[in-house]
Amino acid sequence: PLPLPNSEAGMRRLFSSSLRSLARSSPFPSSGGRKRGLVTHSFASLRSPPKCTPTFPRRQFSFTYPTPRKLEEIVKIPLLLMNEADKIVEIWTDYHSSKPGVFAGVLKGKRKFQVMMQRAQKSPLFIYPLVSPDGGGNYFVLVSQFQGKHCLFTSLEDFNEKKENAQPHLVITFYDELINEKDLVLIRTDICNPAFSLQAAKNINESVVKHYVSSDGYDLVDRFNHDPSKFDIESYLADPANQS
Repeated sequence: PLPLPNSEAGMRRLFSSSLRSLARSSPFPSSGGRKRGLVTHSFASLRSPPKCTPTFPRRQFSFTYPTPRKLEEIVKIPLLLMNEADKIVEIWTDYHSSKPGVFAGVLKGKRKFQVMMQRAQKSPLFIYPLVSPDGGGNYFVLVSQFQGKHCLFTSLEDFNEKKENAQPHLVITFYDELINEKDLVLIRTDICNPAFSLQAAKNINESVVKHYVSSDGYDLVDRFNHDPSKFDIESYLADPANQS
């Protein structure tokens, strides 16, 4: 079960005590240019429900990705390119609708994606309060880190306890192979922790795009990474637009 604080005030205390260390540290190791320690999977390996399996080598943290690293491992790109952009979106979402633990989305606009990747490289860390589905006003805080075209999520509690050994709960992958021809980026969110619903994955996906594409959203991300003393926790938590 997800470790939820008992109240909004409890979550704020937990978040406040962790903010400074979060802004200085990374919950996941930097992937670097070669993305060392990250295992590439074939499409056949995804027939069963996705699962992230953490491994703990002596000198380097790594885990197996629950998703293919390249779009060509999922679809035949030449055939996909024969369709109009709207049809490609339909094919992509329909294909993943029957797969457990996977949410498929899209980002339209080459410039938007370029801005997102530039900002993600500069400010890879952020946090996302996830409202508990029990309706009791509880929160669960996710810590995210971009590694190239992947966005990894762990819980704030796991990060505080395990640091670089924190287990990811979600992984978002951005496939940009169609961006020049179709002005589309295909997005896939894999749920590693079955406690998360597809709706939660969808909400988090949309929140990530909003915070890294829009100027207002990125202002928060920038302050969190580079000037945490000016990151207004109370306002951030009180704004329903920031709650997934």
